[in-house]
Amino acid sequence: SGCSGLTSLTLPAGITSIVDDTFSGCSGLTSLTLPAGITYIGQGAFLGCTGLTSLTLPAGITEIGRYAFDDCSGLTSLTLPAGITKISYDAFQGCSGLKEVRFCINDNLDRYLTKGHPYINVRCGIKYYINDKEITSIEIPSNVTTLGYFVFQNCSGLTSFTLPAGITSIDYGAFYDCSELTSLTLPAGITEIGEKAFEGCSGLTSIYVYAEKVPYIFYHAFEGVDAKKCTLYVPMGTRDDYRLSGFGDYFENIVEFDATGIDKTTTSTDVEEVARYSVNGQPLSAPTKGLNIVKYSDGSVKKVAVR
Repeated sequence: SGCSGLTSLTLPAGITSIVDDTFSGCSGLTSLTLPAGITYIGQGAFLGCTGLTSLTLPAGITEIGRYAFDDCSGLTSLTLPAGITKISYDAFQGCSGLKEVRFCINDNLDRYLTKGHPYINVRCGIKYYINDKEITSIEIPSNVTTLGYFVFQNCSGLTSFTLPAGITSIDYGAFYDCSELTSLTLPAGITEIGEKAFEGCSGLTSIYVYAEKVPYIFYHAFEGVDAKKCTLYVPMGTRDDYRLSGFGDYFENIVEFDATGIDKTTTSTDVEEVARYSVNGQPLSAPTKGLNIVKYSDGSVKKVAVR
């Protein structure tokens, strides 16, 4: 601790943890190699190591303590493995130079989607990788029924995803701050949307919900979604139920649609509404009571009943 003249460090195999404050204040440290056996980095272990510019943590790391990399202002990139089960809230506090965080799933995708990962408190986008390939769109396997905590939190590149019909619940912060998403479809079997699940998804303009029984939504589930810009589409005959539920706290525009007329399992930001007409062919600037004809960017045309 406080060895400001130390510039590089290679730790031998066999070490399993770096305890509290071990290299705190080693401001000259620019190069760091951590052995594969390390599973734990303690509180303040690298606090104030301002010379560090990049960091890749070994796959075996499971816990990072509070303030572990606090004030590592020279850190510009960070790679985190999927095996992490605990990241203390202030672990990367003061990392003002951090431009990119990589989260490497390199794991059984089904298991990862179900368990998720701890909250990563950083002020930049997070890029997710499966076997070194960045995720910008993903098809969730059909056997997955629950999406775990923060599975794609702050995923700066995620533009589209496909939810299988069997999804029943979406956990805390699953798509927190995924600002690139513009549309969302929730399948008929969805029963629960966790706290902050879609908080900060400011790009959303349309949400289609196929569940006739209103899903339970926890606090802040859609906080930060533009209530005026985003339209919530719900099955015929359920508008009042949705308006009087928690959904009514977030959405001003709630429109009924024929839930049998659109694919129930696909969500893609590549398909957007491009035009809307009355049954007489007159252009409409917004959903209008009666039968609307809606044209989408993939060329498909749907009939939508608006009450």
